[in-house]
Amino acid sequence: MEEERKLMDRREFLKTSLWAPVAVSQAAQSPSPDGSLVVSVLGDSPGDATKAAVRALGGMNKFISKGSVVMVKPNLAFPQHPKVAATTNPEVVKAVIEMALEAGAAKVIIMDNPVGPWEGPYKRCGMQEVAAATGAELRPPDMKRLVSHDFKGAAMMKGWRIFKDFLEVDAFINVPILKTHSFTDLTIGMKNLMGIIENRDMFHGRDIGKRLADLACGFPPRLNIVDANRVISAGGPISGNVIEPKTVIVSANILEADVVAAALLGRSRKSIPYFDPAFKNGMGQIDVKKINLKSYKLGA
Repeated sequence: MEEERKLMDRREFLKTSLWAPVAVSQAAQSPSPDGSLVVSVLGDSPGDATKAAVRALGGMNKFISKGSVVMVKPNLAFPQHPKVAATTNPEVVKAVIEMALEAGAAKVIIMDNPVGPWEGPYKRCGMQEVAAATGAELRPPDMKRLVSHDFKGAAMMKGWRIFKDFLEVDAFINVPILKTHSFTDLTIGMKNLMGIIENRDMFHGRDIGKRLADLACGFPPRLNIVDANRVISAGGPISGNVIEPKTVIVSANILEADVVAAALLGRSRKSIPYFDPAFKNGMGQIDVKKINLKSYKLGA
């Protein structure tokens, strides 16, 4: 109950100090040309909120072209049922794929590199059903497809290998879940990128903040869609106390999407080790009040 009260207080703060609430249908008619715009949508349906948020950002065809191959990267780190809120909500992933196909994508791939064997998370997290319903390919990570990559402007990523699959697509859409994490306080979009590289366990440790900032700087997604529908507010990342912000946050700017998502749980640059390094990399704002944020409520 206390967590829910705090969440409502944070929503009210964002609404009154930053947001410009209008009907989602109205927002979709006049999208902002600003590439760093962050859109937040509150709604009971994760899929509908996802589609509304992307429409308000300008539509999926702003980010992918006809005939393109699209990689959708959810957080599938652990073999947990979606109700646990440890992995990306399958309704969000399904909505992303449907929008990509409607925009003319020739193929959509779902892929992640889980913490352990991939079979458990892929089955338990609801992605098999999503792939079957949409026709997307659910692709397991193949360690034989790890290749060297020049992460430009990312000194901390020198020597790290990436799954070739992410280099072979035309567009990369990052679809993380917001939740707490024992190493970095929160895991959102930037930390979700650990699933595109080798040995994620080695990534945790000293300088993880700088590494994450360099990874996101050196391999930025085309679009970031944060699932904040059901959130582990304490005890994450595998399980913990779950609250329901019922929110989806989207932006082409991975740092600013993360900053807005972190504000839902009352977090700021002080507790998130990768925010300051990302800011120093010139990736965007880390003061939520300086972010171009627009918020909508479904049906408003």
